Amino acid sequence: MKSFFRTLLWLIAIAFWCASFYLLLSKCPYTGTISVPSHGAHTVLFFGLAFMTTCAQQRPNIVLTLAALYFFGGMTEVAQHFTPPRTCDLLDFMEDVIGSTAGVFAVFACMPLFRKILRLWQGRFTRSQAAVSHVS
Repeated sequence: MKSFFRTLLWLIAIAFWCASFYLLLSKCPYTGTISVPSHGAHTVLFFGLAFMTTCAQQRPNIVLTLAALYFFGGMTEVAQHFTPPRTCDLLDFMEDVIGSTAGVFAVFACMPLFRKILRLWQGRFTRSQAAVSHVS
């Protein structure tokens, strides 16, 4: 049951991450365009998306995660070709690839730190639960 809620929370976080960037990078029909630097936005978006997607997996699969993110990045560039104010750009796709790759490998670079924080967090709760059950 814990893994279900953990996965659900990560999926909600990923959905909010994608929605926020979609709103920032798309053209708003009422207020015009929002000024966002074009270079680097794709890298930041896909870095965060890859980071959260990898963290959400019980046993991260690097190849499958990167393949899905590369496919998603390619499809967004193709879709931009059919959206009038946007353009399909190979440089944007390369930013997607770089951000995805960096995000996935950042999780593995930070994994020892995550495990240490998780052990401290779990130890804190087991001590407090033991104290509560001892008092009862």
